[in-house]
Amino acid sequence: MVKMYKFLTLVVGLSLLAPCLLASDYVIIQVQFFQGKWNEGEPPLKQIEIYMAASHPEISALKAKVAGSKVVLKAAIVDTLLGLTTMRTVDDLFSFEKPWRGRVDKLVEVVSSNEATFLFIFIPKTISPQKLTLQTAIYKSKQVGDPFLANVLLNKELYDSIISGKVGGQIEKVLDTTLDLEMGDPAIVAIPAESGAYFMSVVLTSGQSASGKMEFAGGPKAVYEVTPVYPTELREKGVEGQVELEVGINEEGGVEAVKVTKSLHPYLDNAAVQALKQWRFEPVLRNGKPVSAIITTDVNFNREAYRRQEERLANKGLYSGESESASQLLLRDILEGSADYCQKLLDSAFDYICEETIRDVFYNYKTPEELKKSAVVLTIIGGDDLLIQMGVTRFTAAHGRTERNEYVCDYLLIKKADMIESRRIILKENGYKLPDRTKHLEEKRFSSLVPLLEPVKILGRVGQRLFDYRILQEEKVHGKDSYVIEATPKLGDAGGIEYGKIWVRKKNFQVLKIEIFGVPLEGYESVLKELTQYNLKAKFITTFLYKVEKKGIAFPSSVALRVKYPFPGMEPQAYISEKISTDMRYDKYKFYTVDTESVIRK
Repeated sequence: MVKMYKFLTLVVGLSLLAPCLLASDYVIIQVQFFQGKWNEGEPPLKQIEIYMAASHPEISALKAKVAGSKVVLKAAIVDTLLGLTTMRTVDDLFSFEKPWRGRVDKLVEVVSSNEATFLFIFIPKTISPQKLTLQTAIYKSKQVGDPFLANVLLNKELYDSIISGKVGGQIEKVLDTTLDLEMGDPAIVAIPAESGAYFMSVVLTSGQSASGKMEFAGGPKAVYEVTPVYPTELREKGVEGQVELEVGINEEGGVEAVKVTKSLHPYLDNAAVQALKQWRFEPVLRNGKPVSAIITTDVNFNREAYRRQEERLANKGLYSGESESASQLLLRDILEGSADYCQKLLDSAFDYICEETIRDVFYNYKTPEELKKSAVVLTIIGGDDLLIQMGVTRFTAAHGRTERNEYVCDYLLIKKADMIESRRIILKENGYKLPDRTKHLEEKRFSSLVPLLEPVKILGRVGQRLFDYRILQEEKVHGKDSYVIEATPKLGDAGGIEYGKIWVRKKNFQVLKIEIFGVPLEGYESVLKELTQYNLKAKFITTFLYKVEKKGIAFPSSVALRVKYPFPGMEPQAYISEKISTDMRYDKYKFYTVDTESVIRK
């Protein structure tokens, strides 16, 4: 039997699960297709394989997602397949559903993708109230929008000639099998093909069919304002100026949409959009009645003005919360001890190498233009006349290509005084060993990350001027007693940190764990542009763990980063659309120099 991890191309279909009874009005057959690609040299699929929920736990696990959002389910399918296979990329091609009321003996569907046209023929037969057999045949034409196959629905003679094999040429049969299906249980069929393989997954539901449409939501005086974030790192680099914008205001004075008309910097463009989305204005009146309106404005990022505002807030003191003396004294002691630990990190000299394993999954989503070319129908709701006038498009949450990359690197870090040098030498890339040590991993998302020094940003003496702190609780981390500290930026954002939690060891103030909510300042320009374009507020969560100890310093053991987009049309916004999933693991340390110069407070 060919293992699933050898497959090259993927087709999956699942659906929203309603209460399942074949005795109800009709059955819905729901299908969805993806296309996956592997690295060169992967063995091809040699025969048809069928994966049922009853025999494969990975497929059975998807049943729990069937009752929820289709977007959530689709993401779960992609994740499951990436876990089961060595696919490099996964493309979402199309989906469809066919209702069956028992009145016809076969169901026919023709679907055209960007590379081929497919003819699906289903012959269902009821076995029991919860089960049916589905005889399934798939024909493929390499011609996109093949008019010959498109006419099958209207021409019985043409249909008969295809299934009898009389029509040759570019039309080939890629599947002819029978599936034994239970209601709500997904099944996946792996089909060999010239370019690799196809996968078809089917799930049956009953009751009223889903609509098949994707629904998503969407000068006057400002009465509520939010100051955009302006990170210190960008100010120190001299990045300043204006972002010019159009702002769409609804009848109540709320901001419906924001469009950047003059860009300054991807991070600051997005910061301006996120701030203005929270503003409220006095309603614009026409003939005494409130109306929607579009205004122009600008956001001025001025280094000196932000510095003065930062100083005013810092002068209010480092410590916030209740003034109960014992609690405040403990917090002060923790912060002073943590600052000493961070100073030790800054003053120490390091020279070490370790093995870094990276698993990175990047999810892309289809633009409205791409969706117009597919079988998906869009229904836009909520304030979109205003959006159309402004030329602002809504996020679709329709999966496009999902790309996975895996690396094994030698990670080298050398730090002397203020000089820091780090390199990632690739040993393996997507399962393949590199013959020499000449290729470096230079993608900014990774090269700009120095996990060892992350505590300094949020607990160093300079960093502490930018945050308010509070003790949340006490916990054990890796079996070590620790304080859990909350850090909230005084200006809404500090160095890309919107909110942080830090686990500080009681014994010596080592930082054992950090959880940061906020957009990293480097390496995510494409994501920031997408957020600005679609007026989205994404959720960035980065978690650092420190388990390896040497001379009083806790070294990183893992980093996990998750970027999630909100599902459109849901209130409150539910962050269920995965954008980036990155896991980095550090082990096999070799220390050449760990020269600590500061003294940790006991």
